[in-house]
Amino acid sequence: MSILTTSVIPTIKKAAEHLTELHHYLLELADKNTPYPNPIGEAEPLLSFNGYYALNDTGAFLTIDTNLLVNKGVVTPHVALIYSKDGTSSKVYHLTGPHRDFESVTWSGMTLTAQGGKNSGVPNFTLQFSREDNDQKITSSFQGTITEGDSTAKTSINGKTYNNPIPMEMYAGTYYDDKGKGAEILKIGTDNSLQYNYTNPIGGPGHLQDVDLFIYNLNMYVFSFSSLDGLLNYSIIMGTSAEGGKVCNDLFSLKGTKISIPRSIQTVTSTPIKAPVKGTNTQSEDLANFAGFYPLASSSQVFTENAFISIEGEYKTSVKDGKTEKDFKVTIGVSLNGTSTTVYTFDSTMSFINNGNNWTLTIPINDPVGSELTIHFTRRYQSAYENVGNFYGSVVSISGSYNVAQFSGISLLNVVPLMGFSGAPLKVTENSTETIVIKSDSEIEYKGVSYTNLTVVPLMYIVGFIDQDENEVILSLGTDGGKGNTCITTVTATKEDNRKRKPYGLPTSIELYTAIPNGDSAAPKH
Repeated sequence: MSILTTSVIPTIKKAAEHLTELHHYLLELADKNTPYPNPIGEAEPLLSFNGYYALNDTGAFLTIDTNLLVNKGVVTPHVALIYSKDGTSSKVYHLTGPHRDFESVTWSGMTLTAQGGKNSGVPNFTLQFSREDNDQKITSSFQGTITEGDSTAKTSINGKTYNNPIPMEMYAGTYYDDKGKGAEILKIGTDNSLQYNYTNPIGGPGHLQDVDLFIYNLNMYVFSFSSLDGLLNYSIIMGTSAEGGKVCNDLFSLKGTKISIPRSIQTVTSTPIKAPVKGTNTQSEDLANFAGFYPLASSSQVFTENAFISIEGEYKTSVKDGKTEKDFKVTIGVSLNGTSTTVYTFDSTMSFINNGNNWTLTIPINDPVGSELTIHFTRRYQSAYENVGNFYGSVVSISGSYNVAQFSGISLLNVVPLMGFSGAPLKVTENSTETIVIKSDSEIEYKGVSYTNLTVVPLMYIVGFIDQDENEVILSLGTDGGKGNTCITTVTATKEDNRKRKPYGLPTSIELYTAIPNGDSAAPKH
């Protein structure tokens, strides 16, 4: 049987380029230095509930979609409410900006009330949100009503999301190409600042220059901006890695074309040290639920301000004797300084023990002999990054010790189960007969064929498998405004190498599948 291997740092793009129309419009608006009309105002707490809310198993959804427009350090949120009642069509309603669709937008307690004007064709929404702290990984939910048209009849709706907005500051740091050994490419500041090496992609070593005007999407964690001469578009898709620390896909393309050139850049600059692995551990699935990126705080000089623990979980599925099995693997990257890492694979020498709402991970450490790394995990929502806004919160908190040095940390990233992207079939065009269907957390139907030998990385929304033609198929899942659930599908030929199918050559195809191919991109009307 072929064994699929997936890259530690994904090199394929999510639906970032499909934010382009909206982002370019907002950038043009900001470049005119005119006041932003209809700001979010008192409804700003809604931003903390940003995300894609599934309404049922048919693909119906409601999305709170926020883009932060940053002009010389000043941040302005552009917010849209996107509603699909059947999973096959959707409507975008802008809560802010020059083309706000609602007559009034208010927030009281935990309730959003958005009123459409009389005879405007815009529904009235009343949505009451609540936080969720549970082992199902749901971050928030809502219940409410929609009143459409002139009718006084109210339609009840309720939804839940796995999403959690991530502040730009969580990704603060300097990013280098060539697995951290190359030039400085990107620097994200803690003060809403961004610097980019414009010269490097076209041949020179270059240097960092200020990016005065850019967009950051809270749902897809994407930065968008243009080159200084206006000829190139850039999309920076953020992520994390046990080996590379904070990582991202740096995509640049010539305006007016659909060709994007990707590369991976990262904050870790040293070659990772990989600890020996001894056997496996049956608690791997439990630990995988706490995958995330944890910046560390400590009074000990053992840790610098950039220290982190990064946990990655993946599982491989197979069917044996008619039963589906999942084989989990968890890697833990530990960095004391933010630029070097030691990577551990959760194995038989380690333990992960549950005590009520808390879990404790213990990892033996050989230097010095007899010491250990202990991490206590608690899943709960708590405010975070309050210096940049009151709408961010962590989903998991940790505390622990490295030898005798104490530390604490939080992760805002949340694991999303594969079924979080289920619902309506995904297709390239409205009339496509070839589809992608998420059937379970261990089965995908791709172009009419069912696949159960999968590699799934829930934190990065990635699925991989070998298709019936022995091609490697990588699905990079996400959401894209009114198009709903979205998947960039990259297909690459493989060849046998030490009993594993490994990709070689360039991808033979890269296609975008969406639930609603003709859906509105959420760009303002203009």
